[in-house]
Amino acid sequence: MAQPDENGIAAQIATQAVNLAPATVISIAILILWQVIVVVLKIPEAILPTPVRIFDVMVERYDLLLTHTWPTTLQCIYGFLLAVAVGVGLGIMLAFSRLFRTGVYPLVIAFQVVPKVALAPLFIVWFGLGMTSRVLLAFVIAFFPMVVNTFAGIQSTDPVMIRMARSFSASRWTIFSKIEFPTALPYIFSGLKIGITFAVIGIIVAEFVTAQEGLGYLIVFSEGNVDTPMLMAAIFVLSVVGVILYALIVLLEKIVIRWDVGQQL
Repeated sequence: MAQPDENGIAAQIATQAVNLAPATVISIAILILWQVIVVVLKIPEAILPTPVRIFDVMVERYDLLLTHTWPTTLQCIYGFLLAVAVGVGLGIMLAFSRLFRTGVYPLVIAFQVVPKVALAPLFIVWFGLGMTSRVLLAFVIAFFPMVVNTFAGIQSTDPVMIRMARSFSASRWTIFSKIEFPTALPYIFSGLKIGITFAVIGIIVAEFVTAQEGLGYLIVFSEGNVDTPMLMAAIFVLSVVGVILYALIVLLEKIVIRWDVGQQL
């Protein structure tokens, strides 16, 4: 399989830059409009600080923000990885066994409709106020999209290809590893992209309730002190963390799927 040359890589970078240009322009326009509205209407800082003021706070208190960003990011990754392991594994099992699917899939759906915020007090009782309860809450929020997408991806495999493989005496593992799993990869990565955003939400919800550190705790603390600039700075940093984690999943998807296609060729 031919490797992309430098011109091809440069073209891909240029294409990505062009794709991001509209979002960048819109974001800048929104920030400018926000700044103008707050200044013209003389909105109090405690209600809505200007983007410039929020940026100043981020520069002035970067050490505090970094201190609270690290535990949030780390626990989010832990919860997400646990959700990947359980969600993808469960999705594969659902696809392989009709009996397992009949017995377990309704329970998975029933568990998903339970409001996850209601689980936070239970997790505190069961696992205490430490990191474990927060990671598990991120896990239970993030794992469902991975289960559904993995199951749907394997089920989408062309049955003609499976019958053809069986006609050549391919083993069940060969059919799964060479046909079903590669077919499911785009679905699985769609679940991962949804799951990472849910994991961020789960960690913040848990930190609202249990933590003494992290961006969720900093948001609650700033709200209690009516420190709206810091509150919004923490929200902005949280958004950046979520975007970076999402972008890493997108990058991994491109690497893995391209590698898998290369292996098939």
